[in-house]
Amino acid sequence: MIGAQKVLPMLAEGHGPSRHLTELGTVASWRASIGENCRNNPLMILAVSLALSGPLLAVLNADGGGLHFRGTSSSGKTTLLRIAASVWGSRGLIGQWRATSNGLEGTAKALNDMVLALDEIAEIAPRALHEAIYMLANGRAKSRMTKDATLAEAASWRLALISSGEISVEEKLKEARLDAMIGHEVRLIDIEADTRTYGVFDDLHGAPSAAAFADALRAATEQHYGALGRAFVRKLSKLLSASSAERVDRVVRSHADAWVKALPSAPDGQIQRVARRFAILAVSGALATKWDLTGWEEKDAIEAARTAFLDWYERRFGEKRDAADTVVTCLKSFLDDELAKLHHLRTTGSALAPIEGWRDDTRAYLPPETWSKIYPGIEGSEAAKALLDMHLLVPGDNGRPMRKSPRAIPGRPRLYTVNLERVDAYKVV
Repeated sequence: MIGAQKVLPMLAEGHGPSRHLTELGTVASWRASIGENCRNNPLMILAVSLALSGPLLAVLNADGGGLHFRGTSSSGKTTLLRIAASVWGSRGLIGQWRATSNGLEGTAKALNDMVLALDEIAEIAPRALHEAIYMLANGRAKSRMTKDATLAEAASWRLALISSGEISVEEKLKEARLDAMIGHEVRLIDIEADTRTYGVFDDLHGAPSAAAFADALRAATEQHYGALGRAFVRKLSKLLSASSAERVDRVVRSHADAWVKALPSAPDGQIQRVARRFAILAVSGALATKWDLTGWEEKDAIEAARTAFLDWYERRFGEKRDAADTVVTCLKSFLDDELAKLHHLRTTGSALAPIEGWRDDTRAYLPPETWSKIYPGIEGSEAAKALLDMHLLVPGDNGRPMRKSPRAIPGRPRLYTVNLERVDAYKVV
């Protein structure tokens, strides 16, 4: 029994990753040798919080996925994977990206509701990576036929994913001339893992060097593992039996909403999904600390997740924001003066709409002549690109700056389509 729930035990016998779901040491020994060394080391806290988030995903009806720690050789990335794996079992839980699709499916199924650690992203073929990220995060294996030509039931899972490598997902996909899509970015979020004071570390806790600190942590993960995850599940089961799942979800949403609201630009679906991912990590680490399992302060997990989210946003949108600020200022000025004069599509006689443009409740539709007035000369194409990058302009086919207008506009010409809500919410720095 775990709490009020009847569960099957995690077996250490057999084949595959299940044989590594073993326990050595206690929560107290893990906390003293590993957890307390996570203090003042946000990436270490983030790795442990990620490992703990697995059991929360189903409770929160959240998709699987996680973080990819990217950095130079010997920066400490593998140490983060070792720490994450130690939450549930021995270092044998750390797998390799080069595994076959069938192998990854079997591993994911065995580690349902826990963490899957994969090292060396450079070793997997780009197209295989493209498929693996979706498969692992979406939690469903490929459909297959049985011997009697009936459709076999596909394996399913839901787990947290932690990855490492010297290159990013985007760089790996480009090797096969594949573009990283938003789906990749929200399922496996890129984290710079070599920009802290000592590689992935900020505080060596008295060790003479980062290498010595990493060696000490490696030794600790070989002597203390498995107890933390089991204790967390027991505590979580008791919490959920008290009908607190909705309250946990509210806390997750509260963190994510607050972080997104503080951003200078209006949120889109990608930003909101990434914020939720980090908020789940924050709550996982904070809950474990509240239950005296980790060795750091409750606020530390929240701050580590918040900072990582802001770092991701700055890398993803920082340069694009720099290019967009002046452009948005010009557009805001035009809309302040002219929006009310644009012909509303609900108004009778829209066929006689003025050349300045049209509007409805959420968008403004501007012809090239008006766009040229806002952005004279070649500046107009550069402005459109900057606005597209920040999702303030709705793209046309194949990402073109103009798109076919609504049916209410005579002839349905291609126009610049401005998202009024996002432009209004954009905060120019």
